Amino acid sequence: MRVSILTERAEGRRRCRHPCRGRVRSQGPPGGSAIKTRSHRQHATAQTHTDRVRRQNARLTRLLGLAADIARLEDEHTTLQNIVDTTVRLVGVDQAHLALIDRLEKTLYGVASSGRHHPGALHLRCSLSGSPAARAALRSRRPVAIDNARRDPRVNRVARGLLGIESAAYMPLLSGGQSFGLLILVSCHPHRWTAEELALAKHIASFGSVALGNRRLLTQLAETERRLRSLVEHIPAIVYTCEVHPPYTTLYVSPQTETMLGYSSREWTEGTGFFMKIVHPDDMGKVIDLTEENARTRGFSTTEYRLLDRQGEVRWFRDEAVLMRDPAGEPVAWHGVMVEITGLKKMEQEMIARSATMPGRRSSPEPPPA
Repeated sequence: MRVSILTERAEGRRRCRHPCRGRVRSQGPPGGSAIKTRSHRQHATAQTHTDRVRRQNARLTRLLGLAADIARLEDEHTTLQNIVDTTVRLVGVDQAHLALIDRLEKTLYGVASSGRHHPGALHLRCSLSGSPAARAALRSRRPVAIDNARRDPRVNRVARGLLGIESAAYMPLLSGGQSFGLLILVSCHPHRWTAEELALAKHIASFGSVALGNRRLLTQLAETERRLRSLVEHIPAIVYTCEVHPPYTTLYVSPQTETMLGYSSREWTEGTGFFMKIVHPDDMGKVIDLTEENARTRGFSTTEYRLLDRQGEVRWFRDEAVLMRDPAGEPVAWHGVMVEITGLKKMEQEMIARSATMPGRRSSPEPPPA
């Protein structure tokens, strides 16, 4: 009897467990934990993608800012320093250096450095013969990356010791298809360079090439302007630029006008129509007529006329000018050179006077009587 009661109780407990288990299971759909895990992973993936986009946008903003700085054509030191600073920040390297080739193409010398580097980096000069990696990047015009530079013979021994190079990437600076320098990325520990890092460094190197190319061009233009100005200001003639039509307001005149006529360059350019005030009254009409006709037809003018210097003395000049036009073909100014020919005119007058008083000069024969 006791056994049967215990058996019935046990059977009842087993029957009660199943509905309870069913009710527990009914609290959520099957596979709920898996769905939560999948949702968490998706959220993490979306967050990672968002972070990556933000980093890319930050890099793009920085690159655009660098391009804007280069376009402003600031002084060379500021521009080059901005390039290496941007390299360190965006690529995340320990050091960045800009180095150029000397005229003999035998030595690399530093022009800008950023990051944790030795103070002597800017004064470092490395022979290309002892820098196979740099030489390879310059010759191939392609990046050269070295993951472990500790015992790599391609890295310059002097530079490795001074800068603590454990890993390096050499990005060539190109102009007209030719290499003229390198953007060098340095890591103070072995580092495997990723394709993304090298692509980013390549873009920055392109900006550096443009910046250095602009600075070289501006330097050449400044030197050319200096030589031209020196030539203009030392030839025995007056070089000028003036407006196309009367009163031919002077836009530029060389300083010889003060030594030749006694008028300063400021007097010519500050006053309206100063040139017309010193032209001899008898030559005024001829100068205007010839200049206007040449402006309509040939586009260049050659005239001889008299000017009055500060003492009121008459000076003869030969004026040769070319009409300058804008891209649309409209005339914008006369560019000319005035050469004094007073001495030549005096010689002509003296020769005419001597020939008129020479003995034995026959007068015109009289006509025969009708």
